[in-house]
Amino acid sequence: MADRMNLPARALLFIGVLLSTLPAFGQINRQRPPRIGEATITVKEQFFNSMLDAIFENLKAPSTPLVITDSDKKRTDESARSCPSEITLQRENSGIKTAVKFEQGKIIAPLAFMGAYNSTLLGCLRFRGVAYTEWSLEFDRSAQVLQARIRITDMRLENVPSLAQGSIVTLVQSAIDARINPLKILRPEQLSSVVPIAASGGSLRLRAKEVKPEIVPGLVHLHLTYEFLLDK
Repeated sequence: MADRMNLPARALLFIGVLLSTLPAFGQINRQRPPRIGEATITVKEQFFNSMLDAIFENLKAPSTPLVITDSDKKRTDESARSCPSEITLQRENSGIKTAVKFEQGKIIAPLAFMGAYNSTLLGCLRFRGVAYTEWSLEFDRSAQVLQARIRITDMRLENVPSLAQGSIVTLVQSAIDARINPLKILRPEQLSSVVPIAASGGSLRLRAKEVKPEIVPGLVHLHLTYEFLLDK
């Protein structure tokens, strides 16, 4: 008789426990991992070189200040105006054009340039030459940016005393590190997008989770892994 009397109480207890777990089940359901999709974007070497042509044809040649060493900071304003310490990219120098080249597994770029450095010891050093560089691609997931780091592997200089050549190479690499690296190749608005689904009354946001570059002669294949998220 006592057991029969306890059946309703047991049923109520079971229902209460079940109901208390439903919010947890709902939370687990809401926190499930986003769906994943993959895509590949192929970019030709010619794309970057056409962009370089457009820069030189329509804009000023890119330039950046050189990093001044401590021993050369005490220069007069007049000397700084007559000999600004900076480097300027050139379309071509000594028959070598500024260009981006995709080789097997790597990106290289000869960069023609001219520049000047206002040295306390040697005076105004005006120079020109070609920097041979390698570009390494990396994906910054938090910033949603595909970027490149440029490293000088060799440099040919004209009109520079042999005593100063090593210093010029260091100055140019320091300027690249301080002013250019990392160079943004694809920005968030180019890597990610929002897809409206009108029939469903909402939108999905595609967020890049991973970008793996595959570099082959003349091409770079960007293998992208996307997360599909609710756009709030």
